[in-house]
Amino acid sequence: MVKEADKALRRELEEERTNLQEKLTHWENERSALKRGLDNAKKSREQLETEAAKAKETRAKSRQELENNWSTKLDAQEKARSTVVQSLQNQLEKRIVAQQEGERQGREISPPSYEEVYSGIGRPRSATYQFVQSGIYPPYLKSIPREYQTTDIFDFATFVETGSMVFLQPNLLPNKRKKAPDALTTRSMQDLVDHNLQLHLEARDGRSSNMYTRRNIGLRDDWYTDAVFGQQQFTGTNPTTITLASTSWIEEFKAASCTQRLIRVEKLLTDDPNSLYVQDYSDYRPTMGIASAADFSLDGRYGCSSVVLFRLEPEGKLHPLAITIDYKGSMESSVTIFNRRHTSSIPGDEAADWPWRYAKMCTQVSDWFRHEVTVHLTYTHLIEEVLIVAAHRTFDPSHIVLKLLKPHWTTTLSLNKAARDTLVPKIIIPLTGFTASQTYVFIKSQFSSFDWTGSYVPNDLPRRGFPIEDLDKFKFHNYGYARNIYRIWQILRKFVSSVLTQVYVGGDAQVAGDSSVAAFCREARSNSGGQLFNFPDIKTLDELIDFITMGIHIASPQHTAVNYLQQYYQTFVPNKPSALFQPLPRSLEELQTYTEKDILSALPIHRPREWLVMAQVPYLLSFEVAEENTIMHYAKAAPNQLSTPGPIRDAAKVLEDDLEDFVYTVSAHSMELDDQQTPYLVLDPVRTAISILI
Repeated sequence: MVKEADKALRRELEEERTNLQEKLTHWENERSALKRGLDNAKKSREQLETEAAKAKETRAKSRQELENNWSTKLDAQEKARSTVVQSLQNQLEKRIVAQQEGERQGREISPPSYEEVYSGIGRPRSATYQFVQSGIYPPYLKSIPREYQTTDIFDFATFVETGSMVFLQPNLLPNKRKKAPDALTTRSMQDLVDHNLQLHLEARDGRSSNMYTRRNIGLRDDWYTDAVFGQQQFTGTNPTTITLASTSWIEEFKAASCTQRLIRVEKLLTDDPNSLYVQDYSDYRPTMGIASAADFSLDGRYGCSSVVLFRLEPEGKLHPLAITIDYKGSMESSVTIFNRRHTSSIPGDEAADWPWRYAKMCTQVSDWFRHEVTVHLTYTHLIEEVLIVAAHRTFDPSHIVLKLLKPHWTTTLSLNKAARDTLVPKIIIPLTGFTASQTYVFIKSQFSSFDWTGSYVPNDLPRRGFPIEDLDKFKFHNYGYARNIYRIWQILRKFVSSVLTQVYVGGDAQVAGDSSVAAFCREARSNSGGQLFNFPDIKTLDELIDFITMGIHIASPQHTAVNYLQQYYQTFVPNKPSALFQPLPRSLEELQTYTEKDILSALPIHRPREWLVMAQVPYLLSFEVAEENTIMHYAKAAPNQLSTPGPIRDAAKVLEDDLEDFVYTVSAHSMELDDQQTPYLVLDPVRTAISILI
């Protein structure tokens, strides 16, 4: 019995040993396989490292060869440039000698033109850059060349979000819908202010940015006041059209004040005419070709053409005196209301003055259209496109004019195409009370009447009643835009002048003899070309310097000033709506009955799509400028780029120093403003875009 048990145990042990041996053999096989795998992996890694080292060496050699080739090319170009410059100098010396001889003999000899020397280096690309003459828009480029094509314009997430608001029903997007006020629970303007604050608090705690991540004007407890309304004319989204009141406007408002028996106002208008300024939108009806009595309306939205009379008080406050809410050809046919507070020092309950608040809202609606369609779209984007196309059609690629202007044209052409195809027809027009045909007629008219030389900053400011020599006087200390834009104009003009005086050593005669400059002027004015009918003939060096300064001014500081503050002033819709959503009052008596309820009814509280797009688009267009796209970065980088012509490299070093000083000037001007709640730093060179980027 015991023996059988021992045998059974022995068999079990043998079987267990056999199993263990089999497992051990299996593990040994796996270990061997793993070892082989590791060995193979090690060999593969070593092989990859060897190949990578070879590839790196090959790339290094290729890069070195490329650098050598470029160095050789650049050396050759520099040598060619030196030869050209020397040739120019030699020719000029010969011409001077010949001219002196000619003077003795009674003959006149002109200096050589710029392209006499540069002919053959390159040719204008008129076949690539062709104008399209449209019945809707001013002339634009037919097809964008590859060098200017870009899709990297808008922040992608924000662009998608904007598209969803434009093309989808807001109720299908609950996360978006809640950013518009709820018509069922909104009972007061304070409800809108509280809603705005709540959206900012949620955005601050959220994971991603949205239109309420950055502050807007609705967070101010005084956003609706006369002081803030007046200051926006000087440092808001459109600080470019406030103008000294003409005698005719003063007389019209004086007659209205007399009719309303406002003796104190009439005395103000009589005693101090040189301190009266207007924002004048009365040209909308005649420009669009509609009758004076006709209303602006489209799909339940209403537009208006206000006229606002301000008094610039001795201490520098721009105080609103009167508003014609929708000018219909005469004061007698229009509704005009006067401010109960004739001066800024008179106390009053501004929050509850609903008729006056409504009138100011009409003004903001009028200015929304002027700003977006004229000041922003037409006077920067569309004007600059004509310069781009005309310049490429008439200047060879090596011409100094093209070299100076081209860095300021990044993304402009692609962005303008997007504006024509989408922004204007699908976003701007559906937000206003103006029809598509009225809008397009207005755009073309504003373009055709653009006063090129009159818009030079040293000409524009005095024409509008702001003498250059008085800008630093206390009376004008709140006009931050004017003080900054004049200084940056001086800086840019100094830069351009430094470059051109090195190139056009023959001065005015050499400019007059530059056939490319003459061809550009003709192209810009031509009915089959740019249709800038007020563009001048450039005959002197000063005129050429001013033209190029203006080209840079439009693309860089001017566009920056009128574009990048939209998020702050317009994402809070009550501050600057794009339209009214109830018909305007027909009489002063009707307006004087207005209450808070009428203000709320005029806002798109019951139309969430319009509200959302009205707030979202300014956010889309106001993304902060990346450091590498600023004018300061351009000034710092240009001297280190071998492809930059020598005169520009030299001048850029001085430009950088001037811009560094201007940083402190902008800050100082901001600190001198009466309004210290909203700094005015948009024209700081570290924030100013080098071109029309968005």
